[in-house]
Amino acid sequence: MPLPYSPSWIRAAARCLSLCLIFAACGGEEAGTLRPKVVDQTPVEDDDAHLHGVRTTSEVGGMNEEKVDATFKSSLGDLQSCLEQGSSRVEFLGGSVNFYLKIGAAGRVEHAHLEQSTLGDRTTERCMLDALRGKRWPKPVGGEVGLARKSFDFDAPNDVRPPTDWDESEVRETVDKLRGQFKDCKRGRLRGFSATAYVAADGSVLGASVTPPDEEGEEHVDCLTEVIREATFPSPGSWPAKVSFSL
Repeated sequence: MPLPYSPSWIRAAARCLSLCLIFAACGGEEAGTLRPKVVDQTPVEDDDAHLHGVRTTSEVGGMNEEKVDATFKSSLGDLQSCLEQGSSRVEFLGGSVNFYLKIGAAGRVEHAHLEQSTLGDRTTERCMLDALRGKRWPKPVGGEVGLARKSFDFDAPNDVRPPTDWDESEVRETVDKLRGQFKDCKRGRLRGFSATAYVAADGSVLGASVTPPDEEGEEHVDCLTEVIREATFPSPGSWPAKVSFSL
């Protein structure tokens, strides 16, 4: 004879059935299993994105050194011609020069000056710089301009007794007296210029040149050179002297 169901037993069975239905609704997934999270992969628009896509070039690029050297070597004949022309004014003209050139994107010289020179004749130096400006140079790579530097030593083209080698102290008193005129030429640029001059037996100047400290100083060189050329220095004796000094 079947036993009557008690209300408590019926309630317990209902709870058990409810738990089974919940487990079935979970799909039978293993514990700890996570559904993949869907992430929006659309790129985020950057306000400066147009800048990131721009290919920029630096102001100063590289230069093909082999081609630069070849261009300088091809200029030697013109440079020597400048020296020979200068020796008609200063017969023992000679010295070392360090050229500094800025080459533009078209392979042309945009700026030229001498970083160092003991040549001692501004006219000859200008002739040499003009000769280099007239050359076609290799184009800079990776920049708007390229730098080309080269040093040369020039012996006097004439077989003549060299000038007396004078120490800077021999002309320092005269140079100090000219300081006011130098300041007028330099317009506040007080340091870094150097000069070389040939002084005749009577103290007059046969030739002179000035080297600037940097590219911007080149514009003051002609004025400074003219001050030296018009000056009178102590007599070096019976034979001309050559002297280099700072301004």
